[in-house]
Amino acid sequence: MTARLLVKQTDGVRERPPADLSELRGTPAWLDLAAPDEKEMALIAEELGLHPLAVEDARELHERPKADAYDRYYFITFSALAVDSPGTLRTEIFSIFAFTDVIVTVRTGEWPARAEVERRWRDGRLASAGMLLHALLDTTVDGYFPIVDDYGERADVLEAVILQDVKGDALRTSLADLFLLKRDLVRVRKLVAPEREVLQVLSRGDVECYGPEERRYFQDVYDHVVRVTDEIDTLRDLVSNIVDANLAAVSNRLNEVMKVLTAVATILFVMTIVTSFFGQNFVTFIPYDSAVVFWGSIAFTVVSAVALAVFFRRKGWL
Repeated sequence: MTARLLVKQTDGVRERPPADLSELRGTPAWLDLAAPDEKEMALIAEELGLHPLAVEDARELHERPKADAYDRYYFITFSALAVDSPGTLRTEIFSIFAFTDVIVTVRTGEWPARAEVERRWRDGRLASAGMLLHALLDTTVDGYFPIVDDYGERADVLEAVILQDVKGDALRTSLADLFLLKRDLVRVRKLVAPEREVLQVLSRGDVECYGPEERRYFQDVYDHVVRVTDEIDTLRDLVSNIVDANLAAVSNRLNEVMKVLTAVATILFVMTIVTSFFGQNFVTFIPYDSAVVFWGSIAFTVVSAVALAVFFRRKGWL
């Protein structure tokens, strides 16, 4: 485990041994725990008087975002999103024990927002533990917007490909990309949407940890989460419409092909009737040795084929 205790003192933020936490209560502090084991979590729980259910939830990596109010603190599960490489989305689930004077973060990995908030805390730009909690949540939520904007750009590109693809060469590829994009949007929404409830709990002040001014900041983060969720819902509707347009384009392309095949089959059908008639081998009724009959049948076949081709061309089937 990597445990760091960052304490805000009169001369700035100082890093202290985590064992000093109990004697520093009343002073704004941030205890950051990276990948703690069960024994280390048990020590922190005993030191801070954490509820066993909250400790158990902090060890679970599959917990959905939520906020539970206990007697003297909040237990919060939140999600961070990061793009390590183009097209690759990484999710980081982390937990927070939020006291009036102490913020404890439990995590397994790193994400850009956490490092940025740590710099701000060390620089003394965050006045209290409540503002530290706001900064963690707000900076994490702000990191959602570039990712959602990237999804929007991908949807616009795929829509342009479908509209410009007259021959239908890219329809199959774009359809696969659309379904991948829709899957990513559903995945992100499952993580982001429950965070509205988290911010609602903090804004209501179910636990008397933070004052009205700090709760206003939590309300602002709630508005950001709502905005991200609305953008994701809009993109999901857009992608669904693009998928429908894609399928309609495939169907139209198939209809065009069927028109051509039907027209060609009709022309060949007329020619087949003529050749079949003269292939009956009834010499009594049909003078096969007559040059007039032969050239007449050839002429009729050619004229019929040309007339049908012109007719289908005018109808737009060829």
